[in-house]
Amino acid sequence: MESCYTIGESFTAAPTNAYFQLHNHNDYEILFFLEGDAKYVVEDKMYTLEPGDLIIIRKHEFHRIYHNSPTPYRRAVLMVSPAFFQENGCTDYEEQFLNSAPGTGNKIAADAVRSSGLYDAFLRYRKYSEGYRLSADTPVLKSVIVEILYLINRISCFSSSDCSTNPIKSVILYLNNNYDTSVTLDSLQKRFFISKYYLCREFRKATGLTVHEYIRRKRLTRVRELRSQGLRINDAALEAGFNDYSSFYRAFQKEYGMPPRMDVF
Repeated sequence: MESCYTIGESFTAAPTNAYFQLHNHNDYEILFFLEGDAKYVVEDKMYTLEPGDLIIIRKHEFHRIYHNSPTPYRRAVLMVSPAFFQENGCTDYEEQFLNSAPGTGNKIAADAVRSSGLYDAFLRYRKYSEGYRLSADTPVLKSVIVEILYLINRISCFSSSDCSTNPIKSVILYLNNNYDTSVTLDSLQKRFFISKYYLCREFRKATGLTVHEYIRRKRLTRVRELRSQGLRINDAALEAGFNDYSSFYRAFQKEYGMPPRMDVF
């Protein structure tokens, strides 16, 4: 059986934002920020990062790191499959990941990470796995992962996102709620009273994507969600905002470089 979690540490000497685009996952991501000069974007929220902060990314939430400067960047990331909770008898610990609205409750500040025991739990995992180099499903490593999930589930002091009047935040929030409708740059320009040229530039700066790429990814993610609920592919594509199956097919092929496989999508 494949592992239902992975954890690893990485270091980037001189990060550039071109390599860190907006994306999402089918699994839960827990990012332990260790070093750098960065912010973290989750949906329409942005969080300033300090060493020791923890970022929680829920299933299908769009997110990215945004580097303020080329300062060296280091983090540890724990990816946990939803199947892990069932297979390890800790389904209650998934509640924190299931019951929060997308884009909310994502950051646990460094002081809360330490006082809650999360910092020590990550250090224990690092020690037992020889510096995150081993991620085998050994009992001791699994037990620390379960402890980390337990501690996160007990957290109630999530940090608020940075206050911002940037109109791009409003555009992202609007797209999150309306990606399944017909949205154009002209319609966004009229709705938010901003130049579409400014919109394109600032949107790409914030997300790493064009507006059309963002909408496409949102729709493809929604198709995947609806398929997992048993909907036929054609019906899922229409509900997600594609005009027909052929437009979904073209979008999928453009995004992933291959046609959709019905047995896995």
